[in-house]
Amino acid sequence: MLASDSNKKEYSMKKHIFISFSLLAILLSLISCNNPFFIKATQLYEVKYSTNGGTTIESSRTDCIKEMPYTQKTDCTFCGWYTKSDFTGEAVSFPLEIKDDITLYAKWQQMYTVTFVTNGGSELESYKTGIIEKSPDIAKADFTFLGWYTTQDFSGDPISFPYIVERPTILYAKWIQTSFQVSFETNGGTVIASYKTSLIQSAPECTRENFIFDGWYTTSDFSSTQMEFPYTLTTNITLYAKWIPTYQVTFYTGEGTEIAPFRTNKIEKAPETIRSGYSFAGWYTDSLLTKPAVFPYTLQTDTIFYAKWVAIYNVTFVTNGGTSVTSLQTGYIQTCPVTTKNDNSFGGWYLDAEFTEENKVNFPYTVTGDITLYAKWKPVQCTVTYMPNGATEGRVPAATTVDKGSTYTIAGNTGNLSKQGFAFTKWNTRADGDGQGYSAGNTITVTGDIVLYAQWGKDYGAMVTVPGGWFYFGDPSTSSRPKITLSSFQIAQYELTYELWLEVYTWAKEHGYNLTQASKGYAANDIYKSFVPATNISWNMACVWLNAYSEYKNLEPVYYRGSAVWKDDTNTSNTFSWNQTKNGFRLPTECEWEFTAGGGSAETHDKYIYAGSNTIGEIAWYSKNSETEIHSVGTKKDNTLGTYDMCGNIAEWCYDYYASFGTGELTNPKHSSGAYKILRGGFIYSEENCTSIFYRTNYYTYYIGYTSETNRNNYSGIRIARNAE
Repeated sequence: MLASDSNKKEYSMKKHIFISFSLLAILLSLISCNNPFFIKATQLYEVKYSTNGGTTIESSRTDCIKEMPYTQKTDCTFCGWYTKSDFTGEAVSFPLEIKDDITLYAKWQQMYTVTFVTNGGSELESYKTGIIEKSPDIAKADFTFLGWYTTQDFSGDPISFPYIVERPTILYAKWIQTSFQVSFETNGGTVIASYKTSLIQSAPECTRENFIFDGWYTTSDFSSTQMEFPYTLTTNITLYAKWIPTYQVTFYTGEGTEIAPFRTNKIEKAPETIRSGYSFAGWYTDSLLTKPAVFPYTLQTDTIFYAKWVAIYNVTFVTNGGTSVTSLQTGYIQTCPVTTKNDNSFGGWYLDAEFTEENKVNFPYTVTGDITLYAKWKPVQCTVTYMPNGATEGRVPAATTVDKGSTYTIAGNTGNLSKQGFAFTKWNTRADGDGQGYSAGNTITVTGDIVLYAQWGKDYGAMVTVPGGWFYFGDPSTSSRPKITLSSFQIAQYELTYELWLEVYTWAKEHGYNLTQASKGYAANDIYKSFVPATNISWNMACVWLNAYSEYKNLEPVYYRGSAVWKDDTNTSNTFSWNQTKNGFRLPTECEWEFTAGGGSAETHDKYIYAGSNTIGEIAWYSKNSETEIHSVGTKKDNTLGTYDMCGNIAEWCYDYYASFGTGELTNPKHSSGAYKILRGGFIYSEENCTSIFYRTNYYTYYIGYTSETNRNNYSGIRIARNAE
């Protein structure tokens, strides 16, 4: 029984022990670090270290790595821990919170020997590294550090920091000198101690007895340029002082106010001294007063100056239109008194009003008695020059010298300038025509040199050839009209302009012609109009001008008085004749005029009432549209031959006397005798009927006993004609 109880107790004890150990085993299993339930409950994760050749670090479990784990590797610089084996991303920082199992990878930078060549700077020891975080500190007296270079000749750029060392490296220090030795050679002046600097701000002061300082130089012979301050140094330098000697100056003033002696090298202006009752006449360097001193005066030795005195006299001035000059009481005039006069240059002072050359006064001048000085003037000379401005033939008028302020008449195209495809129109102060324009005969007041350029434009002297043909003369509504046959001829496209008339008139007066002055076609604003017809021309004036125009163009004049070319429109003493064999310019016959106005054929002649149109306003300036002004030629429509203004504007002289042509057939007819000369085409006051190409009027010729006003007026002019070539 006891044994049985004993066994039961033993069994029970063993059972309890077994159960206890079993429970302990289960408990230990539950709290194992590898148990997921344990890891989750405690939040402790495994951290492994891949040191990549560095000293080993054991793995551990933790939720936070507070400090960077330490590892080292021979000749390498530790560059940080990374979570990726390829070191992408950023290196981790510590403390590092761990939220999962992790492996940290050590990154290394191979270390190389870095050697420093300081080139005179403070020494640096060599060492091994893989990266130089910042520029090593270094210093050198009187120099500024410019950087580290990997090349001995400092080619390329200086390196920047941090600097990765990828191989054994030598770094070279580059310097620039910023403080230089400055020495002074004062050449007898006060001593200046040497010193070091990079900039001399102002000129160092230095003095020397009886000398004037004349600047610092960088060469001992003063061949360099005088230095200017502030002066930047680029090397060690010696400065040399330059000196100018001074001399003792003494003044003997006679009885004048005294002047204290002094030392200098140059006297800029004459010192002043005064003596009652006398006029100061200058300083002299000899006691006999034979060597006048001229100021500024440069001294070469100690010098005594002697004052010269002269008695005082009255001096008056006659400026002859110049600015006034105050009278003087003096015995000596040092410089020429100043007077000016507009548009004149001063020609000097004279002792007589006739300006004889021996009485011209030179200054300084010693006055020996009361005198009057007379100013002589010379008008300022100006030049008027003409330029061809693209002309292909001919010559410009000669340059003319005129007095400034005087009146000058603009020359015409006296040298027969011409330009292919253009006509001379006027002169202008600018080649492009944008300046002031002048026509021949204009007058100007000359205020300075002037250059005039020929202007080229439409050829208002152009002519058209009218082929020979026939037509019925007169109004188509009239019965029994004469049939007229004409040979070919030439006629001007435009009425004679005042510009062309004046150009030839100016030439003619210089070549043996006597011509009465014509007028410029009337307009209220006449000065602003160009290329209006020449008017106030009598029939006789027209013939003589046409002869001059022929010679001007190197053609043969056609009109004669007796056996001589008619050159004087006031001369009617000999018989008039028209030499039709000559090739010069002439008036059209009345039949030529009407044939041209009618378009140059029988068909067009009877087709239009006016020259090229049945609407008068298209082709004519007449009573209802002219506003009582004569207009520039060519501003209305032309006819079929290209001629302008054959109706209206001004009435045009024909060769013929006023007479009937009858009813028969005629060839090249003209009326060479009669009482009245014929005018055709109407003018600015004409009504419609008087402006048609069929209307005929007449005018008394100037030289049959009537006054000039009744034989030429402000609406009579001409259209140039010529035999066909």
